[in-house]
Amino acid sequence: MIDPGRPGSDAASSAPAKSETDASLASEPAPEDSIAELIGEWRRERPDLDPWPLDILGRIQRLSTHLSRQAEQRLQTLGLTWETFSLIVTLRRAGAPYALRPTDIYRKSLLTSGTITNRIDNVVRMGLAVREPDAQDRRSVAIKLTPAGLEMADRAIEMHLAGMADVLSVLSPSERAQAAALLSILLRSFEQR
Repeated sequence: MIDPGRPGSDAASSAPAKSETDASLASEPAPEDSIAELIGEWRRERPDLDPWPLDILGRIQRLSTHLSRQAEQRLQTLGLTWETFSLIVTLRRAGAPYALRPTDIYRKSLLTSGTITNRIDNVVRMGLAVREPDAQDRRSVAIKLTPAGLEMADRAIEMHLAGMADVLSVLSPSERAQAAALLSILLRSFEQR
């Protein structure tokens, strides 16, 4: 069995290093969650494997599922989907005149390139945005928030941030800072490839 914490182990270089925080967390029994149960099952069924990555990445994936569901439920109260929300808040975040070309929306939003045209059609149909000739390139169009779209983007982002803050209220300010720093290391490892 690979032991990620044992010097000389094949996984030692990729495993997280122990710290004083690790020691204090280990002394307090953590309540079971669904990932702890899953890890226990793998340890029982395949004791030759060390499922330590699930401790982190399994929880990130499970949290992502829960957070996506909660966000969708909040946004439904405004008549929005995640995709329409992402598009209008991307335009709002761009600053006045709240307009971007479709390629810029894709680059700056959390949407996939294949869905951009459909999402733009949806927000235009909803009256939250309009297509206008691009001021810098007359061959292209810009997608611009309407006054109703600007108002909706502001309401939606306020609601979304409040919901996320509520989720994270179980963590202390120092725990939030630590989680953000560690997750940033992981995210940068993908974004810098």
